[in-house]
Amino acid sequence: MGVRRRGAAVAAAAAVTVLATAVPAQAATAVDTGPLTPVPSVDVQRYAGDWYQVAAIPAIFEIQCFKNVKARYDVQPDGTIGVRNSCRTIIGTTSAVTGRARSENPPANSALTVSFLRLGGEWRYLGGPNYIVIGLDPEYRWAVVGDPDRSSGFVLSREPALTEGQTVAAKAALTANGYDVCDFRTTRQEGGATRAGSFC
Repeated sequence: MGVRRRGAAVAAAAAVTVLATAVPAQAATAVDTGPLTPVPSVDVQRYAGDWYQVAAIPAIFEIQCFKNVKARYDVQPDGTIGVRNSCRTIIGTTSAVTGRARSENPPANSALTVSFLRLGGEWRYLGGPNYIVIGLDPEYRWAVVGDPDRSSGFVLSREPALTEGQTVAAKAALTANGYDVCDFRTTRQEGGATRAGSFC
């Protein structure tokens, strides 16, 4: 679910800018994604909605989360994406944070900057892209997200659990982008993993 915090609290999310007039053949805006290779394109309308976090690199901003880590993305009138990350704590309460994301490589929309810092009524996008979509199911049933310095990474699904084939594909996307799959821990989800364990 989340993305790493760079200068501001940044959590899991898949977010993109809507470019209704973008021509598919148009070249994507050049952006530095470090050693990661973004997927060729992301259809923001299909990507919006609810996602379950299946696995992630443990991060301090999720320390309060015991299970049911989720993200919801909504297309905003200004073309950015609203982000709401939530989880269930050990004492049974809900922890949530809201933010905003913008695309850094339109019209491909696979390299994003997510921010949870709002000052003077405006969202502040600091440090460049921190949410790179490096794996995406053709039917948008699962996605893999990374950070240019690999300090964070997330495996997301439309369902609380991945099938065996989806898990293999998600791991392949991580490995192809230089991640150690064993750095990832499964996320407890009702209807999915019952415990946090190694993803490898």
